[in-house]
Amino acid sequence: MYFSRNRRLKDSGWVRFLCSTYKNETDDCTPHYIRLDTLEEITLQNLREAIRYVSQHEDEFIREASDIKEQERDRELAKIKNELAKAEGRITELDGIIKHLYEDNLSGKLTDDRFVKLSRDYEREQDNLKSFVETSRKDLKEQEKSRTNVKSFIAATKKYTDLKELDATVLREFISKILVSEKDKETKAQVVQIEYNFVGIFDFGSAIKQSKNPKKIVRVA
Repeated sequence: MYFSRNRRLKDSGWVRFLCSTYKNETDDCTPHYIRLDTLEEITLQNLREAIRYVSQHEDEFIREASDIKEQERDRELAKIKNELAKAEGRITELDGIIKHLYEDNLSGKLTDDRFVKLSRDYEREQDNLKSFVETSRKDLKEQEKSRTNVKSFIAATKKYTDLKELDATVLREFISKILVSEKDKETKAQVVQIEYNFVGIFDFGSAIKQSKNPKKIVRVA
């Protein structure tokens, strides 16, 4: 989303974030937006909930955040491994295709011009796949080495025990990105999802409610 000022609106709604994908006139998204003051209020409330929950339930938070991050990491690893296996399989397949092209050219079944064109196309595809495989293997290695740095998040919350307002420093320290959905046509509700540094997406509001009702199971991911 991108920052926009609508000078035709007299109230604070003139400062908004608009969907950049829709602005580029594609069919991939809808013309949704959120007011800056609304987003600031939601973000500040979430950060206060995060600080409150971590300060009161630090040990439990460490367990929960680690479990959630591990699940996210496992899903990402599975995706990379699947794409890597497909690419490696295609590289092997292309080796066989290029070999047959060479044999057909030697036997006269394939002209020299046709052989050059086809082999060049297949070799280009193979080179691209090899680059993809190399990059994917590096990503896989990094993902397998990574671990949730929950303690860094906890350390940040202890610096802001009485958070009054948002500023650039606070946002950079806590938040990786914020996802904003389109408003529901019937309820007019709009989902705002905050992804935190070090711990990813964590529903602190639900975690606080669960801490008050320990017998009730509430998913926080």
